[in-house]
Formats: sequence, C-alpha cells, structure tokens
Amino acid sequence: MKKWFYFALIAVFFLFQTAAAASNGSAEIETDTFGASVDLTVAGSIADWSLTVGENEDVGSITMTVLSNNAGGYDVKVYDARDGGKPAETAGHLTKYESSYLGAYLKNPLQIKSGTGAYVSLSGVQQSIESKVGISDDAGDQYAIGIKQRLEPSDTLLSEGQSYRIVVTFVASAL
Repeated sequence: MKKWFYFALIAVFFLFQTAAAASNGSAEIETDTFGASVDLTVAGSIADWSLTVGENEDVGSITMTVLSNNAGGYDVKVYDARDGGKPAETAGHLTKYESSYLGAYLKNPLQIKSGTGAYVSLSGVQQSIESKVGISDDAGDQYAIGIKQRLEPSDTLLSEGQSYRIVVTFVASAL
C-alpha cells in the first residue's frame, strides 16, 4: 500500500511539473524602427442648435484630439464631403434634410475653427484649421472646435420637425 501511495505521489509531482512547464514560455520581441503616425479623434456634436438671425456660435460642444509621433508635425483639414448624396451646390451649407437632402440650404456656409485660430468657411475643398510642427503631447494635443453660422432673414424657415444638416469631414495628415 505504501509503494502505491509513493508512486501516486511521484506521478502527481511529475504531472504538476509537466503542467507548469507547459504554461511557461517566453517570446523575444525586437524592433529598431517604427513608422510615424497621426491619429485624429473628434468628439461631440451639435444637435438641436436653435439659430437666430445674425451670428450664431458654439465653441464648447465639439473637441478634437491629435496624437502624433511624427517629428515633422501634422496638419488637420476640414471640408464638406457631401455625404449621403448632398447636391454639389450645397457644399459647405447646412441643407434641409429629411432622410435625404431636399435642396433648400442656408445662404451662408458654416464656419469652423480650431482653438484660437481663424474661422474658415466650409466648402467642398479641404481647408487647414490646425497645424503643428513636432510631436503631440503623450495624451494628444486637444483643441476646442468652434462652429459659427450666420442666419439671414431671407433663409427659409423650416416647418416643425424638419431640420438643416451638414456632415463635416476632418482629415489629419503628417507634414
């Protein structure tokens, strides 16, 4: 009986050693180079913006973070890509929308800025709103995005439940 007990104890010891050896391992990872990158995150939106005749501005609803390890820096551009079949003549303008774009649009284009920079009038052409030479902070460079819309007395007043819409496209690239 004692021999069987010692044999079982030795078998269990080897079983644990085999299991332990099977769960141990290592991998060697080595790199001498990695590529430069620029990562852009835009957070927030403006929904139910109540416009009045004259200048309307929002500087607190949208933020942008750029994370870049490119020593040459980065550039951020904005434009109206006319998503969803938006007509070419409405590029840059808030346009009447009810599951599709319906043609009526505000006379003045939407304006956008980054941080304390100058506003640019949105269009179908990419325009720079932020540029930096050098890498970003480790947490990323953060910017408040300002949005401005001038409303004219002659702009079409929409019926209850209707809205104007625009999708702004942000593009970040390495310098």
